[in-house]
Amino acid sequence: MTTATPPLKLIEDSISDISRHVAIREVAGASTHTAIVAEGLESPTVTLALGRYLVAALAGAVDLDASLSTALLGQGIDAQMELAATVSRLVGDNNVFLNAAAEKFRDTQRNAWIAEGVAHALLVVRAQYDSALLVGPVHALKAQHSRPSQQGLDLVAIYSENSELMVAIGESKASRSGGSAQLTEAASMFRQIDNDEYGPELRSELLALRKFLSGDLVSQVTSALWLEKKCYVPVIVHEREFDVIADRRTLGTLKPSVARRRLVALRLVDFHAFFDSIADAMRAGISEVVL
Repeated sequence: MTTATPPLKLIEDSISDISRHVAIREVAGASTHTAIVAEGLESPTVTLALGRYLVAALAGAVDLDASLSTALLGQGIDAQMELAATVSRLVGDNNVFLNAAAEKFRDTQRNAWIAEGVAHALLVVRAQYDSALLVGPVHALKAQHSRPSQQGLDLVAIYSENSELMVAIGESKASRSGGSAQLTEAASMFRQIDNDEYGPELRSELLALRKFLSGDLVSQVTSALWLEKKCYVPVIVHEREFDVIADRRTLGTLKPSVARRRLVALRLVDFHAFFDSIADAMRAGISEVVL
């Protein structure tokens, strides 16, 4: 009889696997933004790790400071059943989509939620390992939405450039062939932030995140963080190629500097297989995360 891997060790290993197998790099050529691409996302090791990570995040094992904790992690069959119901609601019971309604669920809910989770996982990885995703390490980030249709900002993370705190604000999108259009839509939201339309929400998120910062960093969490020290991170998961280094007026007119307009283009070879693999790993990971 084999002994189950302790949940926190399983999640730690998953985060490590993502870091080791996903290569994130900047691509030179754009003057309106910083283009970032990733390789290795479709590796079976990575999709398994992402699925396990997403289940762990749903189960409450990922704290707002990107640390792992068992404080809210349930145990036993009742906790497994609760988590299974949540996973079913988010990604379905299988990867069979036989009609228009099922395909709409896949494309606008399941894939969208998983894409946000992939972006969230990459930020947690950035809290522990160096990568080109952000210039400096993440210190705290908001929890992932628990429902695909939930309104509000997808990603809010406090990170540092040298010793100075910044706030990364992200919007994730998933479209097999409409990456460019999805980027335009994400940029529209960033424009609203520039126009001070998200002040109350950003203030609320930062008030929650500041509690997880060390004393020498807390004093830097002021209104200047989102007014003057913000970084926009559109994360576009796509299959059909679009030009990530083409100048984009919708990005070029935003307030942050070019270095802080970071287009993360996650191009896949097999769009649907990627999301199917993560969904499968999530369903299998329920009994691995909640023992």
